[in-house]
Amino acid sequence: MTKPFLRNTGEVLEVIHASLSPYVGRLMASTAARAHCRTLGIEGEQIDGGQIEQLVEKLGLGLVIFVGKEKTDAVIASIRRAVDALGDTP
Repeated sequence: MTKPFLRNTGEVLEVIHASLSPYVGRLMASTAARAHCRTLGIEGEQIDGGQIEQLVEKLGLGLVIFVGKEKTDAVIASIRRAVDALGDTP
C-alpha cells in the first residue's frame, strides 16, 4: 500500500498566493484560493494530492481570463513544482 501524497494546507496556499499575486494582486490571489477551498470542501491542516490538483485546476480556469492560456499554463506548472518541493507532512 502506498502512502498518500499529503502537504500542509497553509504552505500550499502560501505557494499559490505567491504565484498568483503578481498577476491578479494579493487580495484576489488569497481570496480565490480560499474560496475554491471552501467550494471543494478542502479544510484542515493537510491537503492530499487529489485535492491539490482540483484546487490548481479551478484556479487555472479563472487565471486564463486574466493572462491567457500560455501564461496560465506556465504559472500552474510553477505552482505544481513548488508544491512538489514542499515535501510530505508527517
